[in-house]
Amino acid sequence: MTPIDPNQRLAAGLRTQLAGRRERGPARAGATPRSEAAARRSAHAVSPAMAQRIAALAPEDPERPRKAVRIYLEAELAREFGAALLNDPEFPALLDAVQERMQADAETAGAVDALAGLLLAGKLSSG
Repeated sequence: MTPIDPNQRLAAGLRTQLAGRRERGPARAGATPRSEAAARRSAHAVSPAMAQRIAALAPEDPERPRKAVRIYLEAELAREFGAALLNDPEFPALLDAVQERMQADAETAGAVDALAGLLLAGKLSSG
């Protein structure tokens, strides 16, 4: 069995699910296509701001893994579709729906759990 890289699987799934939004939405000013190599590097990177937000989660919080993944999803979606997405009033509902769908699929839920573990352990490189 081929091991699942939680970063790659989640990023690919999000790109597929949200491709329609990109096609419908206005083009980002000054946006340029990213190179494949840059996309691969960023798929494994955690920004210092993201790392700080994850580190600030209370260790005793039982929702800590879910919150860490949500922080990651927010950052990845903003990186992929533009930071203006963060100001969309429907964005929190979109995040809820994405997380619910990921947890509904056993294989994806396992990848999400692995990602949460990596995020909380600080095992992803800073980018």
